[in-house]
Amino acid sequence: MVSEPITYIGLHIGPNSGANDAVIGVRVIPERKVGNVIYARTLNADEQDTDEGITLDVGEKLVCPPGSVKVTIQDIDRYAKLHSDGYAAVTNTVWTWLQIPPYPDETFFNYLLAVSRRLDMAHVLCLAALSELSDRVDEPFIRTRERIFGSLGNAELMCISLNRAIEMITKTQTCFQEVKTTVPEEIEDLSEVVRAIRNAFEHIDERAMGRTRWEDAGDATSIFDQGDLVSYGVLRYADYALNLRAHVIPTLVAARKFIYDVITEAGTAKTVNQAIEFGPVPEDGEAAVQ
Repeated sequence: MVSEPITYIGLHIGPNSGANDAVIGVRVIPERKVGNVIYARTLNADEQDTDEGITLDVGEKLVCPPGSVKVTIQDIDRYAKLHSDGYAAVTNTVWTWLQIPPYPDETFFNYLLAVSRRLDMAHVLCLAALSELSDRVDEPFIRTRERIFGSLGNAELMCISLNRAIEMITKTQTCFQEVKTTVPEEIEDLSEVVRAIRNAFEHIDERAMGRTRWEDAGDATSIFDQGDLVSYGVLRYADYALNLRAHVIPTLVAARKFIYDVITEAGTAKTVNQAIEFGPVPEDGEAAVQ
């Protein structure tokens, strides 16, 4: 008899059993038994999980008929770590969901994966910038300066990453006419501010010389005055202000939801339309998935 009950089965990209190519594990439960065959299916999204497993005796095999295995976006997204600010990385969710047939157009896949990575990195950098702003007891002044410069560096790179994510999200419907999800107001409201501050940071060599392409030349060097970042977590440039906690975090959360909604426009569940078999179990207890 198999030593441990079967509670999950793994879906893989390739055909080789045991290969390191797993996409996702899904919860399976027994449905009926006919002779030496136990038929199973995945747990429905609204179905209570009783923690029941499937135990195979010698000579028995497990069969999931075509259409009996479904993967929901919730199965995948539950692996994303939710931060206290409401954001969870979305890149792995996007990649995993789009690896399960039906496959999207390659351009669509690459586009969403790229914007997801920019968004996740913007969040990482935002948290890193904010973490360096917390007070330290009895910290030497030279260490304080070092920490503040580190915070500014992370905030600078955050603006560059966030700006690209915002631009790509804004252009999604233009690039892919099949996309119907509406761009969140948070993104539209913040796009000009992020773009202006990003441009100042990205072309800081020009700002150091007092030159700017868009704003008044008198504002060019204001990008070097970031005292409000230290005091309030706010980046400033010319007449623009970007609050990392009040502006950036909610926009990241809204942007993540946009991506999530886009990849599930065609539905929140995908069905495996081929049989999955496990066994039969020989006397030594080793069984193979077919």
